[in-house]
Amino acid sequence: MTGGDSTASKPNRAARGRIARSTRRRLIAGGAALAGSWMLPRAGRGAPASGLDAEVAVIGAGLAGLHAALLLEEVGVSVMVVEATSRVGGRLHTVADDLVPGHPELGANAAGGGYARLLDAARRHGVEIGPMRPRTEPREGEMLFCIQGQLITEHDWPGHALNPYRQDWARQMPPWRPPYRLYAELNPFPDSDLGAWRRPEFSEWDRPVGEVLAEAGLARAGIELGAGLNSGYGTDHNDLSILMMFHTISFIIHQINWPDAGGAAIGGNQRIPEAMARHLTGDALLNSPVAAIADEGARVRISLADGRRLHAARALVAMPFSALRRIAVDPRPPPAQQAAIDELGYTPCTQIHYAVRKPYWEQDGLPPSMWTDALPGRFMALRNDPGSPDAVTSCLAYVNGHSALKLARMDEAAAIAEVTSELFRLRPSLKDALDPVYLWKWSNNPYAGGAYAYWKPGQITAFASTIAEPHGRIHFAGEHTAQLNRGMEGAMESAERAALEILERL
Repeated sequence: MTGGDSTASKPNRAARGRIARSTRRRLIAGGAALAGSWMLPRAGRGAPASGLDAEVAVIGAGLAGLHAALLLEEVGVSVMVVEATSRVGGRLHTVADDLVPGHPELGANAAGGGYARLLDAARRHGVEIGPMRPRTEPREGEMLFCIQGQLITEHDWPGHALNPYRQDWARQMPPWRPPYRLYAELNPFPDSDLGAWRRPEFSEWDRPVGEVLAEAGLARAGIELGAGLNSGYGTDHNDLSILMMFHTISFIIHQINWPDAGGAAIGGNQRIPEAMARHLTGDALLNSPVAAIADEGARVRISLADGRRLHAARALVAMPFSALRRIAVDPRPPPAQQAAIDELGYTPCTQIHYAVRKPYWEQDGLPPSMWTDALPGRFMALRNDPGSPDAVTSCLAYVNGHSALKLARMDEAAAIAEVTSELFRLRPSLKDALDPVYLWKWSNNPYAGGAYAYWKPGQITAFASTIAEPHGRIHFAGEHTAQLNRGMEGAMESAERAALEILERL
């Protein structure tokens, strides 16, 4: 340990940690009405230094914030978690079963076999992992394509006149699948090198996906269809760096080759952060949006939107940069890091969930799920009942890109009405078969700004190497700061890096 941690202070810290771990921690609802009663008594938690509410204030109770908080508490650091919303989990968000049958995931849907940190945390905290729950990945033979208003089966697609691809392998590729084969062929990274995407020698690839795929011979109409519509990252093929997609394909290959099958939490993935939160020993302040973070030299001041102020020796910002943009940081971070905060992309995503009144697929004899080039994006039949794995529990219009942004600008009733009427037009058997029951717009969520981070052309070169650097007493974590992994595992990786940075400086 460095940064003034003396040998004499270590037993005190260890004892303080034992006292804290013996005290049951509370989730506390924030708000002015609870002023004066919103913290546990200091004697019960292990008191931080005079004038501090905790040694470390963790801002954001998603996976990254919770994992970092637990790691710090394990070595006796007093931690306070500050969360803007009424729940923990961040972009792990399972919709309640009484709202949508089968409680589908609004956020992160599944863990690959190589999500070792996440799967270990689930098991350590008593969350059972079950099989994957497909959301936008259909069963074999269960996807219908709707291109330019025509309904096309998977069997007919390779030879169909609307198939825009020239190469035989590409014509066999369904439009819902990005051109991963071409990404793999172009990928310049050494095998199994998950950190290569950030290195300067590959910066020449920090260019638009569409531009590079066109140079590689993929038809522009095919690029627009396979990489521009319903894109899993960004808004379209011009808005996304192919350097990120090279890292993505490397990560996918890494996951496929992992012996563990991975899966999803029984009862929903939000059960994982909830279980992690129950094992915290310090306070977690819910409903407590942060308005400002100031490094005062000897401590960090965190000003909450309701007027409260918290003080800590260090702060860990574990929220998306799209949310950090709403918070005043003093002093401003260095230019490259500030540019990352201001400009890093977040994938647009709108979801409309439907209850199913009758089996429309039996009426028209077509597959139950449907990929479209129209406003509804991907229309997926979900099977989320482990007891009846073949039963369709609900349907989901999963909308990305420019269509998601269009829906984000509309009020809820109008967005639902427009998507639903378009579904009925494209596939008449859906009429009288669906009831819209839930709408979720990640792009409109002020604490997310989108489904997850993506890198625009030039951004990896501009600030990937500095995005997570400590800024005085302020540290950063979250999937957008991960160096090797993506998604949930990236969030967990970033937490470990940030916790070690903090421990070196306390």
